[in-house]
Amino acid sequence: MTFRRASFLLFINWILVTTWMMSSFESTDATIVVLATNDTYIDRLAAFGPRIPEEGLVLNLIAVETLEGSDQSACTQVAGAPANVSWVALVERGGNCGFADKVRNMQASGAKAVIVGDNQRGGLITMYAREDTSDITIPSVFITQNHYRELRYFGMELGKEFLVQMMPDEDDWPVADVLSFIILSPAFVVIFLYFLVRVRMHQQHLADLAPTEVVSNLPIKVFFKSKLRDNDAVECVICLEEYENEDELRVLPCKHEYHVACIDNWLTNRKKFCPICKRDICTPAESTPLLSSVYAQESYNANNATDSISSGSGSSVPAMASTPQPEVGLSTNVQVSIPSDSVDSADTTAAGSEDSKQWRLLMK
Repeated sequence: MTFRRASFLLFINWILVTTWMMSSFESTDATIVVLATNDTYIDRLAAFGPRIPEEGLVLNLIAVETLEGSDQSACTQVAGAPANVSWVALVERGGNCGFADKVRNMQASGAKAVIVGDNQRGGLITMYAREDTSDITIPSVFITQNHYRELRYFGMELGKEFLVQMMPDEDDWPVADVLSFIILSPAFVVIFLYFLVRVRMHQQHLADLAPTEVVSNLPIKVFFKSKLRDNDAVECVICLEEYENEDELRVLPCKHEYHVACIDNWLTNRKKFCPICKRDICTPAESTPLLSSVYAQESYNANNATDSISSGSGSSVPAMASTPQPEVGLSTNVQVSIPSDSVDSADTTAAGSEDSKQWRLLMK
């Protein structure tokens, strides 16, 4: 995987995680359970005030409009709130006050929590406040219009005997956590990319170095001034010191020579190239596997041809036809023939010598 592709995938992953975090933040923050019917209503926690404790809150739900001196908007404190009962105020969105003002009024009236119902059709929203809300010490949630009307009906019918349990959602993500993640995650991405770049640079650096085994297998010669030839180097171009007698010099494939310690350190820690001609010492020379394989193939073909000739030598050598000889003296015809059987070269030579002797005897 290339660095550019890894960076792109990491960026896409960060976008997906951020989107999931935001969708989690936009999802249900808490639930309201009616203990009498076990009905569950979804809600959303306000951006201000404390969170609902993990064990939940069991409270009597009271619609504030049933209390003396109050209407459903809860823009003012109520005078007839129960004093010895833990209760949650059910109020309606709207009026001449904001969400934080409603919660402050109910907190001052003795409520342990506030449920704000929507006054129009729509989905869940998160209740915000522009002013400082550090004085708000009770949790508050928002519910849709349909759920608000159902709870308001039960609250007005049952009065103080309407128990509900407010429970936090397991996937509750407060605003601070989401904002912290969104702000800090780019920093973590940058840190990760930095280490990714460093790792890539280190890998590239290792690729530019010569393996120790390759360097140790390069030939070494002992320097003697008495054996200097024309154009031979007399100093190491790395340390710039002149060669002394019996100095050990490492000979690179390009035939350039250096002090063993100097060139070994250069090749294994700096670059795998010759400092003078920049030739890569790890690059195979032209010598050979391909040329040697060609020679081996030619040798193999030649051997096969020789074997073919040898196997064909077993066939009979055609006999020489009788050759008329010139008449000498008694006009005697002498016939010299070579046996038609297969013979080797030594037998043929011996037969030829014997025939020559007979011929000389006849000529006398």
